[in-house]
Amino acid sequence: MNPDNPLFTIDAPPCRETVHAKIAAMGRELAPRQFQQAYERIYDLFELRGSIFAEEIEAIADEILAQPVIGWDLVSLKTTIGPNVLPAAMVVLISPDGKKTTAEAAGSSSTDAICQAITEATGIRIFLKDFNFSMFSSGTNALGQASITAEYHNRQVRTKACSIDMLQAVAKAYLMAINIVLDRIDRQLE
Repeated sequence: MNPDNPLFTIDAPPCRETVHAKIAAMGRELAPRQFQQAYERIYDLFELRGSIFAEEIEAIADEILAQPVIGWDLVSLKTTIGPNVLPAAMVVLISPDGKKTTAEAAGSSSTDAICQAITEATGIRIFLKDFNFSMFSSGTNALGQASITAEYHNRQVRTKACSIDMLQAVAKAYLMAINIVLDRIDRQLE
């Protein structure tokens, strides 16, 4: 990524037609609902920073494309971390049938606490095997991407989720892995 060459700037903000054309040029085909979701996230990021890079659009589109149609959604995430404090997390999720669920958990790190809270809320236990976080640009409002590899019954699931908040990206990636596991289970039952 060239930090001197953003795709959209204050002088050339993102419009629906241009974003749609850029996503199509990247070889991604989004359904109308998926495009609306992508556009809103891209525009919100633009409003926050005043610039958007092609890699960020690609990451957002890829995340939306990878998400199963039915699954759990993250409503909110609250973490407690600090020196001499046991890391803890509280999540509020919406279940596939539309019910709100709240769960809290502690862990050895903020990432562990988030994963434990999501496991508690969903009732699905997957094992985090690998975790990586990378940034697309620099600064406090840079979009970052959490990449995880999780395991469920000896089968691996790899997911990526992006956010300007590292902990939110972790929660989204872990929850996406659970949604993929649930999708696989549903397909086997059909």
